[in-house]
Amino acid sequence: MNKYIKTDIEQGLQYLKTGVMNALADIESGEENEISLDGPIALSFIVKCAVERGWKEDPDMDWDWTSGWEVDYWYYMITPNNKRVGIYGSLLESNDTKIEVRYDDE
Repeated sequence: MNKYIKTDIEQGLQYLKTGVMNALADIESGEENEISLDGPIALSFIVKCAVERGWKEDPDMDWDWTSGWEVDYWYYMITPNNKRVGIYGSLLESNDTKIEVRYDDE
């Protein structure tokens, strides 16, 4: 691969990581309770960033990967300050991933 292409991709991923980390920080701090990430961002990328911040997979998560029409996901994590956070999106229509705080009554 051309070294310039490789560098462009690495820099782009670093910018994306910075944006995702900032979004997760806003959720943790309470500045935001819901954030929509426009653009195709892989769930694994978001989870990797969350784990770096100390988030853990919710042990009570009930896996659900399909709505019947396409492959959707509902993934739950617990922040270091014990907020339960849902990450929602679609593997096929991945242009609108949501990260939102979940409350006990939801």
